[in-house]
Amino acid sequence: MQLRILFAAAIYLGSYLPLSLILLAQDLDIEVVKRGICPVGSMVALGCASPLKNPLFSLAAVAVCAVGMLATFLALRVLRTAQRVKVTESKHIPADLINYVIPYVVSFISLDFEQGTKLIGFAVFLGWIFWITYRSGQIVLNPVLAAFGWKLFEVKYVHHGATAIFVGRMLSKVDIEPDRTYLQGHLQDVMVVQDNEDDASR
Repeated sequence: MQLRILFAAAIYLGSYLPLSLILLAQDLDIEVVKRGICPVGSMVALGCASPLKNPLFSLAAVAVCAVGMLATFLALRVLRTAQRVKVTESKHIPADLINYVIPYVVSFISLDFEQGTKLIGFAVFLGWIFWITYRSGQIVLNPVLAAFGWKLFEVKYVHHGATAIFVGRMLSKVDIEPDRTYLQGHLQDVMVVQDNEDDASR
């Protein structure tokens, strides 16, 4: 399934939910926190100071990334996994963390929501990485999914009833083992196997 670009962008942003929480923590005004956080109602009425220096931006970033993470789970849940493939070889591989980790490093180099030009540059940087990831067909390879039990495998496989051997990447919540048949679907160039392992042709 080829993802529409807006849906792909949501999935991409969802992978940076931990980053948005880091930026939220960095946006805290320690002096206000020390004085005690007042009720939300008083903040809305401007009766007291917010514990965040830029609540609009920091909370919006968390909300957008949280929605993106939900979009990721939705895409994995509704994906039709009706195609049978028989795996001949499989190897568990760690997710590619290089492109994923770089924005985290940047976030600790004096980046906050009060630095407009740096934020614009950071947004351009994230946008460029998104475009490369989207065009390479790897947008669903979200390292955060590892925390929810998803694993990435490099596999050699044959389609049901065929003999030609193909090589690809398979994202799965079950361990992928050789000489077993699985039901899978595609999200761009990545095969996805859910909990519905097909043992009928084992």
